[in-house]
Amino acid sequence: ALTDEGLAHFETAYPGEAISKEDVFYYIYGLLHSPDYRAKYADNLAKELPRIPCVPGAEKFWAFCEAGRQLADLHLNYETVEPYPLSLTVHGNVPLTDDDYRVVKMRYGKTGKEKDLTTIHYNDRITISEIPLEAYEYIVNGKPALDWVVERQC
Repeated sequence: ALTDEGLAHFETAYPGEAISKEDVFYYIYGLLHSPDYRAKYADNLAKELPRIPCVPGAEKFWAFCEAGRQLADLHLNYETVEPYPLSLTVHGNVPLTDDDYRVVKMRYGKTGKEKDLTTIHYNDRITISEIPLEAYEYIVNGKPALDWVVERQC
């Protein structure tokens, strides 16, 4: 949905570069996911449409474009990525039935009185462990995506 005028804006900012509308799309996708961009425009992003600046230099433009392409590929094709090797524990000595996959309320593990972010109790029969702490770095609306899943899955 990029207009010809929008494309011309980027072509003017980066003269001599062969920029397509698709390149601008991925540039914007990469830019909007940049932690530096989110920090700089945090107040504006909470209240209005995002501002899309031209970064200094064509090299940085292409870096954001490539990052946006790779990120979009991950977001669109996440089901084809090799799953992270988590540890799954099934409690009880009987095979799982369809009812055993029902979630009443997910909860984090505990180490003493502390919440153990490396473990999620899917239900009373199934526990997922060895979750890498880096998984909590993916933030959606101000909190880790895993927190949203644990809170909402019931």
